[in-house]
Amino acid sequence: MPKLPKIAINGTYIQEQASGLGVMNQNLIAELLSKSKQFDFKLYSHADYFESSYPKQTTVVDSALSPDRGFSGHIKRIFWYQTQLKQQLKKQKADLFFSPVYEGMFFPNVPQVVTVHDLIPLKYPEVSPKWKYYYQYALPFLLKQSQAIVCVSEYTKQDIIKTYGLDPDSIDVVYNGYDRNLFYPQANPEILQKYNLDKYLLYVGDMRFYKNLSRCLEAFNRLADKNCKFVITGKKDNFFYPEIERQVAKLIAKDRVVFLDYVPQEDLPSLYSMAQALVFASLYEGFGLPVLEAMACGCPVITSKVTSIPEVGGDSILYVDPYDVDSIVLGMNRVLSDRQLRTNLSHAGLARAKLFGWGKAAQNICQIFEQLTVNSDR
Repeated sequence: MPKLPKIAINGTYIQEQASGLGVMNQNLIAELLSKSKQFDFKLYSHADYFESSYPKQTTVVDSALSPDRGFSGHIKRIFWYQTQLKQQLKKQKADLFFSPVYEGMFFPNVPQVVTVHDLIPLKYPEVSPKWKYYYQYALPFLLKQSQAIVCVSEYTKQDIIKTYGLDPDSIDVVYNGYDRNLFYPQANPEILQKYNLDKYLLYVGDMRFYKNLSRCLEAFNRLADKNCKFVITGKKDNFFYPEIERQVAKLIAKDRVVFLDYVPQEDLPSLYSMAQALVFASLYEGFGLPVLEAMACGCPVITSKVTSIPEVGGDSILYVDPYDVDSIVLGMNRVLSDRQLRTNLSHAGLARAKLFGWGKAAQNICQIFEQLTVNSDR
C-alpha cells in the first residue's frame, strides 16, 4: 500500500470563545482531519477540542500562540512558524504545510499553502494599526513564497491580485461553509425566555466600525414598528463597544436595543430562527459568515450589496445601500411589515445555503493538496 502524502496543518489560530476566523478554522480543520484516507494529517494546535477529538493527529503547541493572547500571541506565532515549526516539519518529513490563515513561513522548507480571508488592515488601518505593516510588507512576501494561495471569495482573490500583483493562476477560491448539524431552522421558545426576547431584528458579529452597526442603529431608531427590539450579539470589547453604547444612550429607541454580549454557538441557531431578520449592512466582508448561517436557519437577511456578500447571498436576500440610512430603514420596514416577503426570503435562503458546506470546502482544499503533492512526485 503506497504511503499517503504527509500534510501538516496550522491549527494555532483557534480561540476559546471562537468567533469569525476561529469558527471557520475549527470547522474546516475538523473536516480535513476526517479525510484521513486521502492524506496523513498532522495538526499543530493548542485547542483542547482537537487534542481530545483527534489525539493521534494532533501535536500540542504552546497556548501562548493563541490569538486570545492579543498582539503578543501574534508575534510569538509568527516567530514559531520560522523556528520550531520548520524543525517539526523536517522531523515529520512533511510533504506540504497548510495554513487556514494569512500566516506561515517566510522561507518554507516544504511547499506551503496559505489562506487569505480579507485585507481589512489595509482597507481600515485604524481598526488594527499594528497589522497594517504586516499586510503591507510581510504578507505579500509570504504569499510569493507560497506554492498556492486560497481565498474565501472571488472578491478577495481580485483584491489581492490588484493589491499585490499576484499571478491569478496561483490563487484558488474556496468558499467557507457552515456547521449543518448546528445551523438549521430550530425555533426554541426557551432561548427567547433565556434572553427575554419576543419580536426582534438580529445583528451577529463584532462592533468594528466597518460593520456599519452605527447606521443600522440609526435606521432602527426611525422604524415605524415600535414593538420590535434590536438584538446585538458579539463580545463587548474595550475598543468599539463603548462608542456604540454611547450612541444607543442617545436614541429614542434605546430601551429596545439589547446587548447580549458573546452568545454560545449552541444558542445562535435559535436566535437566527426566531428573528424577524438578520440585519448585516456591513461595508466590507471577505466572506460574511453570519449571512450564510442566517440563511441556513431560514432567517430573512437584510444586507449590503458590496464586496463579497452577493457571492454568498445571491438572489436570496434583501439588499440595501449600507451608506444610506434611508435605504436601511426601508429594508427593515419592508421585512417587518410584509409576512409574505419574510416567507419568500426564508425559503430562498434555505435553498441557497445548501450550496455551501465545510465538507465541500475541505474537499476543494484536498484537491489543491493532491495537485501539489502529485506534481512534486514527478
